[in-house]
Amino acid sequence: MVGGLSFVVDLAIYYTLSQFLPTYIAKSTAIVIATFLNYRLNKAWTWGQKEKSRTQFAQYVMLYATSGTLNVLSNELFLYLLPNADLVLNLDYPKQALHQILFAVKVDKFFAVILATLVGMVVNFAGQKLWVFKEKPEA
Repeated sequence: MVGGLSFVVDLAIYYTLSQFLPTYIAKSTAIVIATFLNYRLNKAWTWGQKEKSRTQFAQYVMLYATSGTLNVLSNELFLYLLPNADLVLNLDYPKQALHQILFAVKVDKFFAVILATLVGMVVNFAGQKLWVFKEKPEA
C-alpha cells in the first residue's frame, strides 16, 4: 500500500513537471517528494517503528539517494530505448465529422516510469529490510 501510494505521487509529479522541465529533473523532483512520504509511512506502517532515529533517517536518505539515482538513470535509459508513441482513446462521430480525443498518454514515459520504479523498488526493499529497518537482536 505504501509503495503504491508513493508510486502514484511519483508518477503524478513526474508527469506534471515533465511537461515543462527536462525529464531527469522532473523525475528527480518526483523521487525526492515521494521518498519523504515513503519514509514516514514505511517507518510507521510497514516496519512498525515509532522511535526517532537520526542514524536510521540518514541510512534511509543514503539508500534512497542510491536507488533514486538508479531510478533516474534507468528512466532515461528506458526513454531512450522505448519507442516514442502515444496511446490515444478517440471518440468518433463519422456522420457529424467529429473526432474527439478522450485520453492520451505517452507510452514511452508510462512504461519507462514503471520499469524504472521496479528497479528502484527492488533496491529499496532490500535496503530497508537488511539495513535501514533491520530488526535488532534481543539482548
